[in-house]
Amino acid sequence: MAGRAEAQLFRGTVRSITTAIPIPDAQITVRDSLDDVLASTVSDSTGRFTLRLRRVPTGAVIVQARRLGYEVVRTGEARIGRGDSVEVELLMTEVAATLEAITVRGMNSLNEQRLVDAYRRGWQVYEPERVAQHQSRATDMMQLLRSMGTPSLTLPRRIDDCVRNTRTGECLTWVLDGQILGPSAFILPTDVYFFAVLSPSESRVEYGNRAPNGAISVYTRSATDRPTRRR
Repeated sequence: MAGRAEAQLFRGTVRSITTAIPIPDAQITVRDSLDDVLASTVSDSTGRFTLRLRRVPTGAVIVQARRLGYEVVRTGEARIGRGDSVEVELLMTEVAATLEAITVRGMNSLNEQRLVDAYRRGWQVYEPERVAQHQSRATDMMQLLRSMGTPSLTLPRRIDDCVRNTRTGECLTWVLDGQILGPSAFILPTDVYFFAVLSPSESRVEYGNRAPNGAISVYTRSATDRPTRRR
């Protein structure tokens, strides 16, 4: 791809603001002025991360860190030019432990781990907070996808068509909580906790020849999940 060697890079470290100890498994995202995710990853065991932007931003961007047990932290807005490399330090404040917080952590551990795993694999993740902002107004998954904006997907104009990869034109496979559904599926938007879009190479690694052209992996809210807090 032209310009790949000149990609914009963000490198940095996530640490505790009180102890300076590195924080592993923090979900790091770079977002543009419309709050769209340009790149995402997870910090390693030393708190380090590297992000390569999927596209050249047209305006200012921010870097955000999110991890269970800590307050979400964001940098100020910054502009980055083609080929630039930026070093970032993100200092997170631990949330005071309470009985209620411990209970919520236990109930959400499965979905939180799924979210961490999706970031670790480098998938294009549509986070629970963003899903919650749109799901109540959507009657089906196509409406949810349209309202959230999915530039890598071509949405069907006919009821008998499939969601396609914008670049290849091939049908994507729906996956629900790890189970292959195929190129068509009925999923209630209100059941969705988060979802991720996988490229053909990512879906082949994850699901083999059952999803050779890319996938939309949807994870549903469990019975014990509390409503997602909106930012």
